[in-house]
Amino acid sequence: MIKSSDMPRSSFDGLDLNDIVIFTRVVQHGSFTTAAKLFGKSPSYMSKHVSQLEEALKLTLLNRSTHAVFLTDAGSVFFDHCTRILAEIDAAKADASGLSSELIGTLRVHSTPGVGQALVAPAIVDFTARYPSIKVELTVSAYSVNLMERGVDVVIGSRDFDDDESFHTGLFERKLGPAPYVICAAPSYFAERPRPRKPADLREHNCLIHTTQKPDPRTWSARFDDEEITVQVDGTFHSNFESAILLGALQGAGIARLPLYSVVEEIRAGRLLSVFDGEIVSHRVIKAFYPRSRFVPKKLRAFLAILEARLKDAMRPGAE
Repeated sequence: MIKSSDMPRSSFDGLDLNDIVIFTRVVQHGSFTTAAKLFGKSPSYMSKHVSQLEEALKLTLLNRSTHAVFLTDAGSVFFDHCTRILAEIDAAKADASGLSSELIGTLRVHSTPGVGQALVAPAIVDFTARYPSIKVELTVSAYSVNLMERGVDVVIGSRDFDDDESFHTGLFERKLGPAPYVICAAPSYFAERPRPRKPADLREHNCLIHTTQKPDPRTWSARFDDEEITVQVDGTFHSNFESAILLGALQGAGIARLPLYSVVEEIRAGRLLSVFDGEIVSHRVIKAFYPRSRFVPKKLRAFLAILEARLKDAMRPGAE
C-alpha cells in the first residue's frame, strides 16, 4: 500500500498539489485537528504541508491558534482560488466518469428545529421521491453545526451566524426566500370570543408565546390600514418549542404567531384561521449555508431547488 508520504509531489511552479488540498481542507474544517482526523493523519502532518505551501508562496496564509485557524488577507484570496480549482477538478472527474448526468451518493443536511420539521423534512421527502438514488441524512438541532467537521453538505436555517465561530469564511450564504409570520387561532377559540378586528384587540386575548422568536416574543407587529402597528401581548402558555405552540393553537388554547410555512396546511384545511389579512411584520429569511465553491454539487442544487419551491408554495395559504 502506497502511503501519501511516499507519493511523488505534483509540482506546479514549485507548488505542490497535495499541499494545496490540505490547506483548503484545513480552512474548510476550521482547524488542523479536525482536518487531520478526517484525513487519518496527525495535526503536525497537516501543519507541515501548510507550512511547505507558505514557504513555496513566500506568504503567510494562516494565523494559528490552539483550537482554530484564521485566514490572513493573502490566505483568503488564495483560498478562494483553491476552492474553485479543486471544484473544477471534481467536476472534471464527474464528467469523465459519466456521473454528471445522474444524482447519486449521500446528501447530509442540518437544520434548525422549526424549519427542519415544517419545511426541510417535507422537501427531503419530495427530493428522495424524485431522485431515489440519493440517500439523505437529516440532523435537526437548535444549535449551529460546524459544517465541514460533521461532514454536512448544507445547513438550513433563518438565524444570523455572524458571531458564530463555526461559520467561517469557507461558507457561502444563499437566501432561499422570506419567512413571514401569521397570527392565527382555531375556529373553536373564536366560538366563545370576538375575533380581533385590529392589532390592538390582541391585548384582550390569550396569546401563545413562542419564547425564542426574535427580537421580542411578546411584541407582535402587523401592517394594518397601511400602518405598522406594534402590540405587547401575553398569555397563559409560553414555550420554546414551536410545535407545542402550534398544538396549543390547534386545540383552541389561544392565538399564536407562527411562521406561515409551519401552518399553511392547517390554514388551507380550515383548522386554523388567519386573524388579520394584513401582512405580519417579519424580517426572517430562510438561508442555506454550504462550502464556497464555483461548482455547487448537482445533488445540492437539485435539493435547494425543491426546498425553494416548497417555501414559495407556503407563501400562498389559499392555494389548493
